[in-house]
Amino acid sequence: MKANFLRLRELLQSEFPGQWDSIQGDNYPAPEWTSYASPVISAIQMFAMVLVLVGDSIWTYVPGVRRPPEFYYKMKENPALTFIIVFLVIPSYVQSFANSGAFEVYVDKKLIFSKLETGRMPNVAEIVRSLENAGFKRGA
Repeated sequence: MKANFLRLRELLQSEFPGQWDSIQGDNYPAPEWTSYASPVISAIQMFAMVLVLVGDSIWTYVPGVRRPPEFYYKMKENPALTFIIVFLVIPSYVQSFANSGAFEVYVDKKLIFSKLETGRMPNVAEIVRSLENAGFKRGA
C-alpha cells in the first residue's frame, strides 16, 4: 500500500504544484482488540510448546487436575495439525483483522475517496477529479 501512496503523492505534487505544504500518508489504525490478541497468542504458543516438551508430567503440577484433559490427548494424536493451528492459522486469522487494506484520501480533513467504502483502489482520474471538485487547480 505504501508504494501506491508514494506514486499518488508524486502525481499530485506534479499535477497540482504548490497547492499544499505536504502530502502525508499513514497506516489505517487496526482495531484495538488486535493489540491484546498478540500476547494471548504468544501465551497459547508457549503453553503448546511446554506441553510438547514436558509431556504428561506437567499435569501433576496443575492444582485440581488428576489426569490430562481430553484436548491434550487430541493434540498428541495430531501433532502436525496442532502445530499448524497454533503457529500458523490462529496468528494469521488475527492478523487479517489488523490489516484493513484501507486506502483513504482526505483533503482538509474531508474524505474524497475511500477504498473501505468502494471496495477497490481509486484510479488517477477519480482522484484528480475529486481534487478539482474540492477547488484545486491543475498546473497552477
